[in-house]
Amino acid sequence: MKNIGLILPGGGMRGVYTSGVIDFFIEKRIRFPYTIGVSAGACNGSAYISNQHGFGKIFYTKYLNDKRYLNFKNLFVQNKSILGMDFIFDEIPNNLELFDFDSFNKAPEKLIITATNCVNGKSVYIDRHNCDDLLKAIRASCSLPFVSPIVEYSNMQLLDGGLSDPIPIKKSQNDGNTKNIVILTSEDDSSRKPKYIKKLAKKFYSDNNALIQAIDNCYDIYNDSLKYVNEQEKDGKAFVISPSQSIKLNTIDKNHKNINNLYNLGYKDASSSYSKMINYIKN
Repeated sequence: MKNIGLILPGGGMRGVYTSGVIDFFIEKRIRFPYTIGVSAGACNGSAYISNQHGFGKIFYTKYLNDKRYLNFKNLFVQNKSILGMDFIFDEIPNNLELFDFDSFNKAPEKLIITATNCVNGKSVYIDRHNCDDLLKAIRASCSLPFVSPIVEYSNMQLLDGGLSDPIPIKKSQNDGNTKNIVILTSEDDSSRKPKYIKKLAKKFYSDNNALIQAIDNCYDIYNDSLKYVNEQEKDGKAFVISPSQSIKLNTIDKNHKNINNLYNLGYKDASSSYSKMINYIKN
């Protein structure tokens, strides 16, 4: 397969839907030459490149009740994250559920990790072939504003890639991909801006106007990106897989049943879309 990109947006815990899709792709031995991931999508993209079936689901489910993984009390502790970032991006992949770095490093496929530069509010695209710390790059991409500390990576201060490029199909196209498979984690058509988001951003990041503006603009950017994806789909330049039914799950959520149901739905929707997707790729 040439000139085909796989676009994996974020969505927090809703990223488990993408894990289901990825596991189906791995079973079918579908290897796209180019993957670009944002936040949770970057996590799923790394598991896809390393060819680790089930890794994403384990990441979302096995440690959900472990306070080291998700602890809302940490929100009230200075410089702490609701998500245990050290536990998630160090203890789990290096000690508890080993990430297959050997397979990952040997794989020829490209993986781009998307983050946001806090100094200027612009997107940062980290090519895994030129990345000196994969887990830190993914951690930066996954670090949500307000609930996660800023990550220092390669002399940059980074946060969630979804702030600046939530569905990076244009980046994939600019990199030469004429067809793109886009995995969306929500059946909703748009994202609504919280009424007081800019005031909250000013409170948390009072000395950083670029980051405040990025947070304030991110909902409009998402809606514009979604509109663009829909237009590309109509023009035959994108193939979209998204939830075929509504399963309520918030960005940060501990509902085991819904998390498992959303994973299963991702697998099911990928299976249902398989023939059409292959036809799209070949024609």
